[in-house]
Amino acid sequence: MKHHEREFFISTIRSGKVFIEHNDIFLIIKPLTIDQNVQASIIYDKAYKQAMVDGIMSEDQISDWMYESGLWHPVDDEKIEVVKKDIEKLKIEIYNNRNDNKLRERIRLYIRAAEKQLAIQSREKNTYYQNTREGYALSEKISWIIKNTTYCENELYDFKDISLSYIVDEWQSSILSESVIRELAREEPWKSLWSIRENAKIKLISNSDNEELTANQKHLIVWSQIYDNIQESMDCPTDEVIKDDDLLDGWFIVQSKKREKERLEKEFENKNTNEKIKNSSEVYVMVDPNNKQSLERVNALNDPIANAIKKQRSQVIKMKGAAYQHDFPDEKQKLQIQATNSMRSSIKGGR
Repeated sequence: MKHHEREFFISTIRSGKVFIEHNDIFLIIKPLTIDQNVQASIIYDKAYKQAMVDGIMSEDQISDWMYESGLWHPVDDEKIEVVKKDIEKLKIEIYNNRNDNKLRERIRLYIRAAEKQLAIQSREKNTYYQNTREGYALSEKISWIIKNTTYCENELYDFKDISLSYIVDEWQSSILSESVIRELAREEPWKSLWSIRENAKIKLISNSDNEELTANQKHLIVWSQIYDNIQESMDCPTDEVIKDDDLLDGWFIVQSKKREKERLEKEFENKNTNEKIKNSSEVYVMVDPNNKQSLERVNALNDPIANAIKKQRSQVIKMKGAAYQHDFPDEKQKLQIQATNSMRSSIKGGR
């Protein structure tokens, strides 16, 4: 994005307004006031209750109907979860291979492809959302908001020459994507304004005291705070990582897993006061094999080497059907090292 484009976005975000020009008609959509936000919530609640009276299905009921009609299956939900986990793994991989340009860009293509697949699957699952009580109520709420916040020459617009649906579409398209917001938050001209806001006593947002923050304003402020926190982190990544959303996402995931592993280890140590268990190289923890969350929590306690050993041992058991301790590759290696050390000791002793 070029500097002048960022300037435009930052100016409009700070104003809180959405500017629409259509067939020589200039409209401004203002931010909701706190009272209007309450009224919009009341509109949603009334519409939802009316939809219930009219027999419109809820989101959960539509979901059940899709399952019963064969339009959606539990396996489809599993596919979505698999793609989400694949994206997470790929972002860890792109971060770990950030210094290998060719591999990094290849992984990035895989990430985009997986995100595209996830978007397609999510759209399929939410095909009938607009026909639910929630979808109808949200539509009524948005229509009320636009009718009560759209102005033409300081007067509420009457929608005679421009349809309400057109203005709703323009308003929704004004909500910026996360990738755009992230770039705006870390680059000029916002970066300087954010950094000097307190010392220079700058009013970053021009909303009046009773106006709510817009979605763009909230997202911009949140991401600005996130970037501040990154800079203050003891494991702060390089500028190259910070400016690359995929790499930074990978860093977030790596840091999150690291903190979770440390927390689980501490929790495990606190629960186990037995010194023999604490000093053991291997500890078996019993969990319900059907509880995926418990399995993931226990597996998170293992380092990469331990996970590799587990994988090797599983393969041996799968091939043999049953195995003794000395059948495992890591145990064989351990015995070889012990034998080598013993031989060296006996040779030295003989001298």
